[in-house]
Amino acid sequence: MKSSLLLALELLLILAGIALIATGIFPFAILLLFVLAWISIRLRHLHWRELGLRKPAKTLLTIGLALLIGCGYQALDTAFITPLLQRLTGEVINLSQFVGLRGNLPALIISLLLTWSEAAFVEEMVFRGYILNRLIDLLGEKRTSLALALLGNAVLFGLGHTYQGITGVLDTALAGLVLGLLYLLARRNLWLPILTHGVVDTTGFLLIFFGFVG
Repeated sequence: MKSSLLLALELLLILAGIALIATGIFPFAILLLFVLAWISIRLRHLHWRELGLRKPAKTLLTIGLALLIGCGYQALDTAFITPLLQRLTGEVINLSQFVGLRGNLPALIISLLLTWSEAAFVEEMVFRGYILNRLIDLLGEKRTSLALALLGNAVLFGLGHTYQGITGVLDTALAGLVLGLLYLLARRNLWLPILTHGVVDTTGFLLIFFGFVG
């Protein structure tokens, strides 16, 4: 009973952290969730390695899959998913915060450094390594429970991108669902979703830089 209450409190703190990310009140609010994750993991006598931050069994295959899936997903998202969501919601994704990337090489370099460190690495550690596993702890390991945990994780990931509008939330939630599936399919190894996340964001920034989107 006590552990259930602590887990419920932990999930409330996670929701509060995501709310901070969504509102943009606190820059780099994802780092607060990372601190919460680190404390939670230490209190449960676990290590990040046990949650997936370990060398993949086949490194080159993991890198190749990340490149293939990342580029493929970005192409599918740009050509089909985003236009469909925009028609359904009647709103375009709000990419105004990235408008300065167009033709701006220094801004592109800074954005790529941030996306590979904060977005790809830290976000995957927090959302897939930490939050997804805590949802599984709460719901259980059965197939239906795993599906609900994946869906809940994807919704939370989408809500963390509220600044992109409703279409951006839905689009990011779909990406979060794919990244969660990759994490589980990789036997809970974080490197496949980390690298895929980085490739998706990198190709997205390049599309904005060259003026194809945004």
